[in-house]
Amino acid sequence: MTQRSRSLLSPATRLVSRLRPVAAAVRSARVLALTGATLGLAGTLFALPAGAQAIIDPPPPAPLQTPQQASESAINKLVGAGKFSDALAKIDDHLKQYPRDAQVRFTRGRVLMEMGRNAEAIDAFTALTQDFPELPEPFNNLAALYAQAGEYDKARAALESAIRNNPGFAVAYSNLGDIYAKLAQQAYQKSLKLAPTARVSNREKILSNMLAPQRAAPVSQTPAPAKASDDAALKNVGKSGN
Repeated sequence: MTQRSRSLLSPATRLVSRLRPVAAAVRSARVLALTGATLGLAGTLFALPAGAQAIIDPPPPAPLQTPQQASESAINKLVGAGKFSDALAKIDDHLKQYPRDAQVRFTRGRVLMEMGRNAEAIDAFTALTQDFPELPEPFNNLAALYAQAGEYDKARAALESAIRNNPGFAVAYSNLGDIYAKLAQQAYQKSLKLAPTARVSNREKILSNMLAPQRAAPVSQTPAPAKASDDAALKNVGKSGN
């Protein structure tokens, strides 16, 4: 498995599913069907004597993990448990041995975001966009970080890059719409300062209501909640694939 084929989503979802080839899956299905038919026939012809017990084969052994996969699994467990400091230490050790692991590098950026270390997260995602420019998720998360900092032009540029790399990336389109709405609101506000009119005022109010932060239940795995600002309209930003 190459590093570029790794998914860059949260542990709950994956960017690229590890699917079996279609032909292999079809062959397996046929073999299972034939096996089931054979066992049914054997049960009819060779009934067990009274009191006898069928011999049950032991379950197949669990698939073995490579050292790299085992390290990734340990990292994902720490992140899932909200142990971000421990996860970050494990990630840094992992990347010393596997510096081209795009999935773990992406996870590192997400962990830094969760810890409120946004400047470091920007550096992490920027490096990913340079080393793996074909991946849209790092651009999407950069947009989230830029939006939190009020740098909407940079957020727009990052999302447009994500869409160029993956025209089917729905989250980026949604977030880009929110960024355009925020930029429009700012333009209306400037217009009102220069020459107030009822038409512009009404439009600005509509956008303000649309972009108002929504109250959400606290999340136990978020040690540093996001800044309550107009940027809360960027829903699902920073979640992979979402």
